[in-house]
Amino acid sequence: MSDLPHRFPVDNAAQIFVNIVSEGETTLSRIAFEMTETVDKDRLQQALENVLPHRFPYFQVYLRPATFSYVLERTTDLPQVEEDSHYTNRMVDFHSDRFLFRVRTNGKNIALELSHILSDGYGTLVLLYTLCAEYLRLGGVKVDDHPLIYDVNGGVNPQEWECPYTREFSSKGPHVSTPGSAYLPTGEGIPLSRYYNTRYSLNLEAVREKARGHRATVSVFLSGLYFWALQELRCEDVRNGVVKGLRPLRLQVPVNLRKDYPVISMKNFSYVYTVEWKPQSAEDTLSLEDSIAKVAEGIRHERHTHSVENQIRRNLRASQNFFFRFLPRSIKEFFLGVFYKIFARELFSGVLTSLGEIRFPSGMDEAIERVDILACNSPVPGRNSTCFGFRGKLEMSIGSTIKDLRLEQKIEEGLHQLGLSFDADYKRE
Repeated sequence: MSDLPHRFPVDNAAQIFVNIVSEGETTLSRIAFEMTETVDKDRLQQALENVLPHRFPYFQVYLRPATFSYVLERTTDLPQVEEDSHYTNRMVDFHSDRFLFRVRTNGKNIALELSHILSDGYGTLVLLYTLCAEYLRLGGVKVDDHPLIYDVNGGVNPQEWECPYTREFSSKGPHVSTPGSAYLPTGEGIPLSRYYNTRYSLNLEAVREKARGHRATVSVFLSGLYFWALQELRCEDVRNGVVKGLRPLRLQVPVNLRKDYPVISMKNFSYVYTVEWKPQSAEDTLSLEDSIAKVAEGIRHERHTHSVENQIRRNLRASQNFFFRFLPRSIKEFFLGVFYKIFARELFSGVLTSLGEIRFPSGMDEAIERVDILACNSPVPGRNSTCFGFRGKLEMSIGSTIKDLRLEQKIEEGLHQLGLSFDADYKRE
C-alpha cells in the first residue's frame, strides 16, 4: 500500500479516453451479475469498503489535471453504492471529484460501470468478481478461490498499477501507416440520456459446431457474421443513395493482450485486430460464408505480421516524443481530441469484443443467475457490441445510440441463414 504513490499518470491508452468523455461517449462499460436473491444494499456497501482501499487502492482515485497531462490522485473518500437505472452507462463528470467507476444495484443485480480511463474489461471483471465474492462472504457464503477473485487481505503488487505497454514493449519498430476512413453505418441518433441494448442468446454448442464447420473459433465465427451484417447495411445505404463511394468495411476486434504477455497490471492492456475488405464496385459483396473466411484470414494475418505489436510501438513513439511529452496539457488535450474525432472515430465500421466464457467458483456459481455485459456507447459507428459464453449459452449484446434496428435485423437474417435459433431481448423505450 505504501508503495503506491499519491499521484500517478494515466496510462497510454487512457490519455485518449480522458479527452473524449462526454454525454455521447461516456467511456463507461458495464458488467452486471443478477443474483438469485434480492441484494442487500448496505451489505454491498460494506463489501465495497472492504475491497477497495485494501485491495484496489489504485482504483480509489480521482482524475486531476497536471501541467503536462492528467494524473490519478489517491483519496480516502469512498464511493457510495448507487441505485440502478433503466438507461445505463450514462455520463459521469470525472472532473468534479467523482470516481471513475460506480457500483449500482436495484433488486437482484450488482452492476459495475467502469471507465476505460481506469481499466479495460479484464479489470472490470476482476473488481466485480472480488466485490461479489466479498458480498457473499459477508452473508456467510463460502466462495472458492478463482483467478479473478483477489484476496482482500493480500498484498498489492506494484506492477498492478504500472503501464503494461511500456513494461512489455519498446518504442522501436517499423513505420505503421494510419488507414483511411471506413464505411460508417447511417442512422438517426437517440437522445444522449438514453442507451439502447439488444441481447441475443444462442446455444453455445450449436454455435461451436457451426464454427468448426467454417474452421473458425466461436469469436471469429460471430465476428464474420457481424462483418456480413455491416456489409448488408452498406449495400442498403448505397441503394438508398445515402452513402456514395467505395470506402472499405473495417471491423475492430479487441483482444486482451494478457493472453500473450505475462503482466498483472490492472490498467488497460487491450488492443485491436483489424479486418478490412474494400468492395470493387457498389454491387460487389461477400457471401456470409466468405465473410467468416475473410475475418478468419484477416485475424491470422494480423497475428502473423505482429500488426498489433507494431501499432503499440508506434503509439509509444508518439507518446514518448520529447515535443509531445512537454506540451502543456491544455494544448495536448486539444490535439488529442481533434486527432480522435478526425481519424480514430471514422476508421471502423463496427466493433465486436469477445470476453470468452464466464465461469464462477463454487459458492458464487449458485448465487448468480445471469450475466449482462454492455460495452461503452459510441456515437460513431453508433453501435458497440460484446459477446461471451455463460452456462451453455452464447450471449451477444449490441449497445446502440441509433434509433433503428437495421444492424440487428441483418444479424438476425444471418443467424437464420446459418440455421441457428436464438432468443432476442430488445431494451429500447
